[in-house]
Amino acid sequence: MGSDKLFQKKKIRTEKELARREAKKAPHETILIVCEDSKSSPKYFNEVIRHFRLNTANVIIVPGKGSAPISVVDHAIELAKTKPFTDRVVCVFDRDNHESYERAIKRLKNHKPEPNDKSAPIYQAIISTPCFEIWLLLHFCYTTKSYVASRNKSAAENLINDLIKELPSYSKNNTTWFKDIIDKLNTAIKHAKQLQKHNSKTGSTNPETNMHELMELLKNLKNFHIE
Repeated sequence: MGSDKLFQKKKIRTEKELARREAKKAPHETILIVCEDSKSSPKYFNEVIRHFRLNTANVIIVPGKGSAPISVVDHAIELAKTKPFTDRVVCVFDRDNHESYERAIKRLKNHKPEPNDKSAPIYQAIISTPCFEIWLLLHFCYTTKSYVASRNKSAAENLINDLIKELPSYSKNNTTWFKDIIDKLNTAIKHAKQLQKHNSKTGSTNPETNMHELMELLKNLKNFHIE
């Protein structure tokens, strides 16, 4: 009972916040970013928004309901149906070992807004393999190293071990490390594009990320001087 009440309170606060931001929407593209219900990526995007001084009425970060890709996509589609503010919906999730990954990608690709939906946005999937931290590692080095489970560690844990060698301040629970990577953003974009070309030629999907596409989108908004 207690957890149900807490969930409802969080849901009400989220809906009120979305309504408030809708009312003060600036005259530029509005992006809804729906992340896995995890700590690292939502905190990172909020730091990016603050760093670029983007209008929070135009770039809205919402945690998904759970970490499964299909949960992120379902939540994003439901939000877009009822909110008339959205030009683009970006679903951010990891491939990892999620069994719903392919279903989530297929649903995004095939989804068509219904006539009574208040929003008909562009949908985009931003994915990382094995997890979001590959994007952070690319700030420091270019790599095509595959990450898999070994002994008592998951693929994600093995990746995070490599990341901490480059970024000792990294922790999922805070973003004090953000200041250590933001000046390396262009390097990360370059490396992610290089990795994308490599994967296209080789058919590899591990590691993988298209996070640079979202970063370039946000940088483009920055150029409009949204404040």
